Amino acid sequence: MKLRTLTIRGLPEPLLKVLRSAAKRNRRSLNAEVLVRLEAGAAAIAVEATAVGRPARAGSGAPVGPAASTARVAEPVGQSYEVRRAFEEADLSRLRSDLALTPEQRVHLGEELARVTAAQRPRPRFQRVIQFDRYEDYLDWKRFGDRAP
Repeated sequence: MKLRTLTIRGLPEPLLKVLRSAAKRNRRSLNAEVLVRLEAGAAAIAVEATAVGRPARAGSGAPVGPAASTARVAEPVGQSYEVRRAFEEADLSRLRSDLALTPEQRVHLGEELARVTAAQRPRPRFQRVIQFDRYEDYLDWKRFGDRAP
């Protein structure tokens, strides 16, 4: 499916404010919020058209624009409370298990974690800095490299 771009001109400021506040509330970008609302509106148009007995396709006479706004669009909700609660319970159980450890066990676990992450982290490549006291020493290094004459 090829994505298309749509430009909306003459958008009233109150409508833009409502869309921005809904996008912020639902933790979406303004573009994502408009897309969700357009999809919901298109689904409502399709349901309304099938209820009347007409196919829901462009140019078929299905209500578009202000006539389609009679269908109520449900506000999409962000992450459900049950999902958030499950994450909170997992974090709480992890905290309880950490608090059940003795201070020595916590230090040992922290050191082990630091060792594992250090082993997985790529080592930075440092550039070698070479300093010469005389220009002749530099020329010798340039001619012979690390193997001195």
